Amino acid sequence: MRFGEYLKNKRKVKNITQEELARTLGVSSVYIHQLEKAKVDAPSLERCEKIAMVLDVPADETWNIAKKERMRRFMDREGISEKDLEVLTEAERLLIKLYRSLDDDTKRDFGGMVYMLLRRAESEGLQEILEEFMKCA
Repeated sequence: MRFGEYLKNKRKVKNITQEELARTLGVSSVYIHQLEKAKVDAPSLERCEKIAMVLDVPADETWNIAKKERMRRFMDREGISEKDLEVLTEAERLLIKLYRSLDDDTKRDFGGMVYMLLRRAESEGLQEILEEFMKCA
């Protein structure tokens, strides 16, 4: 969902006009209109927190939608496609997801197993990567 759609939907659920929302936030009604029509960048974290408070919605939800919209607009301006960002394979993404889901003790054990499996590997640069991994794990 685009930020403008989100804002409009939440504003209407709260039965607040663009003018009322603008007045409460200390901005112009033109700005609210432009947000809803995606004519300006989605708001900053600080402004999202204020919007969330006025509309009685979760601030993190509001910011996450705004952040995604800001990123999309930036990528469009810079000519970056979604495909340009796909640097990880599906297996790599799943491995990261699995690792992140582990508790701290299991992460430590996992790191130890990776170290044991790869400590004698002779691939160029692998030892440096392994050392960096162990610092983070």
